[in-house]
Amino acid sequence: MDRLKKRFRIKKVGHGGSLDPMATGLLIILINRGTKLASGMLGGEKEYEATVLLGTETDSQDITGKVVRLDDKVNFTRDEIEKALDNFRGEIQQIPPMVSALKHRGERLYKIARRGEVIERAPRTVTISSLILREVSGSSIRIDIRSSKGTYIRTLSHDLGRLLGCGGCLSALRRTRVGPYDIRDAFNFDDLLKGTRERLAECILPVASQAPASEFK
Repeated sequence: MDRLKKRFRIKKVGHGGSLDPMATGLLIILINRGTKLASGMLGGEKEYEATVLLGTETDSQDITGKVVRLDDKVNFTRDEIEKALDNFRGEIQQIPPMVSALKHRGERLYKIARRGEVIERAPRTVTISSLILREVSGSSIRIDIRSSKGTYIRTLSHDLGRLLGCGGCLSALRRTRVGPYDIRDAFNFDDLLKGTRERLAECILPVASQAPASEFK
């Protein structure tokens, strides 16, 4: 966001929900008066394409973390995985990961985790309205997810591995939808940075910003 702000000298730039460093996909950018819509964007459902690596558990619940458990005897049938996934469909409880931006007494959890400390986190209720198993390939599975705000796909991967008894972590994540906005209608961020001010103004969606593109100008 800072690069966009500096490149075009925009007063305010926000987003409609951050992505983990390892994740790719759709990021809603909010400009000037549009930043007031951030809370509304965060409240909508989101859709993801995820790859889960079974047999590997990490301290961050994704592939970038330190491996804390390995199981080389991962051999589940599609039916067995589908049965396990049934436990995560609908309204479920999740315990947020230590490596997250949530705060404890004013300090980010990931900073506490870097010191090797673990604190108790209260479970939170989230809703998985759609969970589709796309592929099973050895120890990796691909799933499509539609979920409520506050859902950690890393934690879903971790908890699935625990339920199967082998451990698991998130190895790839792509966000494809935020509320009514689909990645197929998105613009490449690097292309926007290389483009002109006029080109950026053309890409602004008035419905999302509650203001005409001229607000950017």
